[in-house]
Amino acid sequence: MVEAWIRRRGDGERVSLQRGANPESRARKEGVMISSIGHVALQVPNLDASVAWATTVMGLREVAREGKTSYLTHGGVHHSLIYIEAGEGALDHISLLARDEDALNELTDRLAKHGVKTIDHQREPAVRKSIRFEGPDGHVFEVYTGLDHDEPRHTGRGVQPKKFGHPMLKSERPRETQQFIEQVLGFRLSDDVGDGTLLFLRCNADHHGIGITKGGEGLHHYAWEVENIGQLGLLGDVLEKNNGRFLWGPGRHGAGGNLFTYHLDPAGCVVEYYADLIKIYDEANYRPGKWEMSDYRFANLWGPGIPGHEFFDAGAKLPAERVAAKK
Repeated sequence: MVEAWIRRRGDGERVSLQRGANPESRARKEGVMISSIGHVALQVPNLDASVAWATTVMGLREVAREGKTSYLTHGGVHHSLIYIEAGEGALDHISLLARDEDALNELTDRLAKHGVKTIDHQREPAVRKSIRFEGPDGHVFEVYTGLDHDEPRHTGRGVQPKKFGHPMLKSERPRETQQFIEQVLGFRLSDDVGDGTLLFLRCNADHHGIGITKGGEGLHHYAWEVENIGQLGLLGDVLEKNNGRFLWGPGRHGAGGNLFTYHLDPAGCVVEYYADLIKIYDEANYRPGKWEMSDYRFANLWGPGIPGHEFFDAGAKLPAERVAAKK
C-alpha cells in the first residue's frame, strides 16, 4: 500500500512526500551508503561538567567512562554522544551508520577511487566494524556497522530525545564539502539557502541528516529530535532551573519545516532540540528548495528571523593539530 503526505514549504510550494517501496530495497537500488546519523564525538575542557549537563538537562545517561572518554545514550543504543576531555572544546568526529557491511566495503572502495585515505583509529565500544576518513575541510567522518542496541531505556532527569538528529558543519568550502558528502556518502540535497551559504543534505527520509553552513570550521550545532512542541517547552523550564536559556526559539524553520530551539552546552557548542521535521519519501519527484538569504522565512516562519553573533560565533572548532595540518 502507498501512503502519501502533503506539506507546504515556506515558499508556498506544496511538497508531496510519498511512501512506496520497502526502504531497504530502495536504498540498495539507489546506492545509498548511509542509513542514519549515529552520533558526534566532542572534545570538551571539563568532562564532569559536560556529563552533568547532558544527564541533568538533555536527558541522557552515561553508559561507560574509559579514561577521559565518556559514552552517553538517549535510549536503547549503546551511545549517541561521546565526550572526550581535552584542553579546549573541539569536534573530534561525526559518526554515521552504514546501510550494512556490504555498504561499508563499497564505501571503502569508493574512498580509494576518490583518493581519500582511511585513518587508523581505535574502534569504539559496541561497534562491530568502522572506518574513518577526513573530508575536504578537515571534518573526520566515521562510518560503522553493528552498534549494540541492548541498553535500557532512560526515564530520569532532563528532556530525553527520541534520537540523535544531525550535525551542522561549518565549512569555508561548503560546495566542495557538499559534493564530497553527495558523491562519496550518497547523500541528496534537500534545501539550498543563499546559493550554497546554508545546505541541507539527507541520507534517508529525514529532510536533513547533515547541514553545512558557510564560514569557519568544525561544528556549529548538533541536534536531537523530540516528540512534540510540548517537549520544547519543557526544555525551556529545565534550562531555566539549571541557569540556562534559549539562544533562539521556539520557532519553525522554513528549510526543513521543523519546530526548533537552540541552547549552549557547557563547552560552548550549540544544541538544537527539534520536532516535526519534514519527511521526504518520494525521491523521484522531490525538488530541493531554493531560498534567498533575504527571505527570513528559511530561518523562522514565525519570525523574528536570524539571531545575532552569539548564535553564529558559537560551536566546536576543529582540533588545533588538524587545523595546523591543513595549512
